[in-house]
Amino acid sequence: MPTTHHFNLDPRQVTIAALGLLDRQLTLGGIPARYSELNYTGGLGDVINVNRPSRSIKVQEAGISNIIKNPITGDKNTFAAASDRPLPATPRRAPNGFINETRFPVQLTTLAQNATALSMEQVAFDLRQFGSQVLAPLTRGFAEYFDDTIAAFIKANITRSGLTAAQKTAVGGDVAVTIPQYDGSRENLMARALALRVAFVDARLALRRAEIPMTERYVIVGPEVEAILLKDPEFVRVDYSGDTNALRRAIIGSYYGFDVVVHNSFDLEMYFFHKSALLIASACPAIPMGAVTGSVQNVNGIATRMLVDYDYDLKADTMGLDTMYGISTVKEDPDFNIRGTVIGEKFVRGLKVSITEAPPKP
Repeated sequence: MPTTHHFNLDPRQVTIAALGLLDRQLTLGGIPARYSELNYTGGLGDVINVNRPSRSIKVQEAGISNIIKNPITGDKNTFAAASDRPLPATPRRAPNGFINETRFPVQLTTLAQNATALSMEQVAFDLRQFGSQVLAPLTRGFAEYFDDTIAAFIKANITRSGLTAAQKTAVGGDVAVTIPQYDGSRENLMARALALRVAFVDARLALRRAEIPMTERYVIVGPEVEAILLKDPEFVRVDYSGDTNALRRAIIGSYYGFDVVVHNSFDLEMYFFHKSALLIASACPAIPMGAVTGSVQNVNGIATRMLVDYDYDLKADTMGLDTMYGISTVKEDPDFNIRGTVIGEKFVRGLKVSITEAPPKP
């Protein structure tokens, strides 16, 4: 019998394990909502239409249509009988509601992929733990890539700058705050933290006015803002150090109803949003005919394809992961309005807080 490598690898199980590792290593990439398709028949550049859930079905009121009167005037002991009760003058049946799930497009803009070659010498002599030596570096690379990509997308798209003046009056716009320049004194630390606390409340008000759910709210900050918050006597830190999930480890606490997530890609700025504000759509084509083996899997809304092939020139196995994906903000329904002000298909599920340091007083 021919000699084969000493790893008994099932492509399906390897792909599921890779996606499980990736999901736990994602920080910012673990926040957005997800939509995925397996065995996608389209290609890069195509558009996937994703359903946008209805917010609610309206309720119709129906009151008393006709006043019931005592037929015997002045008699306090005789009351209206059933035959004296008139039929309603107007229909009281509520109109049938409709689950109006509109769609919005997400374009598959990017093919993300990585791979590694495993020479016959490596397989024979160097590899002892496939998971830690091969699978973990592959998935870690994807996690770092998605975190950096989501960070850039948040910076460019989490803003209410697209609202009109009337819409900003109705739901609020982006927030700007000025903090005193750092000098290390106790009064200075408290003043800097107070300014950020005010910004948190303003952002909370703007999301509440737009009727954004109170749960699953995040604020993304950089290390400098993190330091200001941690030096604030009012800040209550929540310890997640015992959790192996990367997102949980990045959450330094809950502040005014927001989970505070720290990422090195951000400077003096804060981005407030609900989990539903962002969506990652991923799709995988079928296994190509020329691949030796492979598998397409979906774990927690991430669609990823693993391919294994053989390089005859190098006498090496090649193994790689890939996915096609697109990122989009989630805007509201065309008929969405707040207290009589039409918002329409605008982004209101998040906002940006710009922070400026005031120069020192002379």
